[in-house]
Amino acid sequence: MDKKSVVLPNIPSKLCDIAALRQQLDAIERNEKSNINGNISLEKIKKQCDMLQKETMDKLFLTTQKQLDAQKSKEFIIKRTKEIHEVMQAINNTELVDVCFLLDCTSSMQKYIDEVKDRILETVKLLKTRFSFLNIRLAFVGYRDLDLSEEEQFSILDFTDENEFYTFISTVVCKNGGDACEDVLGGLQRTINLNWQQPVRILIHIADGPSHGRRYHDLADVCDYYLSHDDNGAIGYRLIHELVELGVRYFFGRLAHHTDKMIEQFTTYTEGRMTIEQIDVGDFKNLLPFIVDTITHSISRATVSLLKNYPVLEENPPGTHNTSKSSIQRSIVFDEKEPIWANIPPKQVKVIKYECNANLRCKEVIQSLTLKVADNPFAEGALRLAYYGSMLFKGQWGKFVLKEYKSVTNGENTKEKYLEMLDCQTVADYLAQEFNKLSPINNSTAMIKKIKFIMTKLVFMPQGGEGKFRYYTMERFIEGAYKKFSNNIGYVNYQDPALTLQAFSHWTYERTNGEMIVVDLQGIDIGDHQTYLLTDPCIHATDLKRFGRTNLGKAGMKRFFQTHVCNIICHALKLKRNKYQLDEAPIKWDSYFVNKWKSTLFTSVAKK
Repeated sequence: MDKKSVVLPNIPSKLCDIAALRQQLDAIERNEKSNINGNISLEKIKKQCDMLQKETMDKLFLTTQKQLDAQKSKEFIIKRTKEIHEVMQAINNTELVDVCFLLDCTSSMQKYIDEVKDRILETVKLLKTRFSFLNIRLAFVGYRDLDLSEEEQFSILDFTDENEFYTFISTVVCKNGGDACEDVLGGLQRTINLNWQQPVRILIHIADGPSHGRRYHDLADVCDYYLSHDDNGAIGYRLIHELVELGVRYFFGRLAHHTDKMIEQFTTYTEGRMTIEQIDVGDFKNLLPFIVDTITHSISRATVSLLKNYPVLEENPPGTHNTSKSSIQRSIVFDEKEPIWANIPPKQVKVIKYECNANLRCKEVIQSLTLKVADNPFAEGALRLAYYGSMLFKGQWGKFVLKEYKSVTNGENTKEKYLEMLDCQTVADYLAQEFNKLSPINNSTAMIKKIKFIMTKLVFMPQGGEGKFRYYTMERFIEGAYKKFSNNIGYVNYQDPALTLQAFSHWTYERTNGEMIVVDLQGIDIGDHQTYLLTDPCIHATDLKRFGRTNLGKAGMKRFFQTHVCNIICHALKLKRNKYQLDEAPIKWDSYFVNKWKSTLFTSVAKK
């Protein structure tokens, strides 16, 4: 072939049609022998073709991977949002409450009945400030003695609202009893017969006299006209078991020691399936605090139990791996005593700590430490085990605590799971350091305590073969009286409301422009009473891929503000009222509803 007839290919500088390039290559190969004087290097074209094909495949792979990651992230957010909705709905259901007042209605009890009547409306109003979704139904069963007719012996109101309850109890009149004992078992039967419906069921029993029957008291025979009543205990046993089956929480307000044997007998009847909580009420003015605390603690316990047993999300966040959908708890042997450290060999381990920047993003810092760890845990929480630990630092051994998840499957015990905890604690501490620099505005006299979070590290403890590790978080051991000040669903410890901590949570929301809020604050009030040393916080964030499953996103933020009452520190820092807060804070409660914090905790909140 004449060299003038050879067609020279146009070598592309950018990604082009590889098929066309292959066609040119084939044409050159067919004419190679006659293309002796050609200026095109066949080898060069081959290399360029291979390179372009590889670039195309790499770009296609990266594009596909990004699309897959984006789709996986989207699916995770959808699942996480659905789970949060289900959790919040379940939590709201723990605020659906039936409360029955079972009262001895003999003459000595009139002042207690009057106290319930006089305070019930404001009590319910107060409870609704603590629990934003509270739906409470009230019932009343008053019992007297066996020698009366059914109509005279009992005063009964089935479950209704607080207004109808108030109207009914205003008509209840106490009457003299013939002896020192009353028909308690008859009252329990009428209580069981009520229309119990709500998930949380509470019985508040208040009496100063025991049930008829020798097995229920140690009084003289002349004090009980029906001494052989329920002689074999069959009636009492049946009634207590029916309460157990109904899921009723039984609280007894103790007014006198004469009822002690009765409650001991009732407790025996439960066979460990229910706890009858006995609380000394004493003076009738202590009755309403008893009622408020009883309902508050019942709802809080129901919520904690719910969160502890709520099923985990099947899929982990993008970037983690989960090979099992079932949670398996390891066999655990506890040893509460601190070990003899001389008997435990030290180990050289790798640890990761986090450092946070102004954008609230954390980076890893890898360290090497010398540790000793106890073989068995000394305590446990809802999800984790706690071990004694000792770390060598500058020639001295210091006391630490190491924590690991109980579950050995379901993605609980992965490196990523522990790093979520580090991320949360490190961000919370960074915000606390900023908060500690604040000063009250307008020369306010509000005292703002300092806040510190115990810094946490992730420990890689070698185990088994090469590259296999057992993970722990490690933090300094806290010495002192541990307190739970709040949780991540709006609970506040009203016996110690910790004004600084409530204001801190509110401030973190404003500091992050509504992107985060630090909650679930727990730890100790250091001896100088000027500093809180905290651990294991939770952070609600709009980014649901951060901070683990305790991050309830905007729903968690809303929950905080629905029970948050701005205090003197919130006002001193000019924190804005959130749209989900109550329109008006309670300001007229009697002194027994609040303690020394009354003047600062329950302050009027002006609308903005």
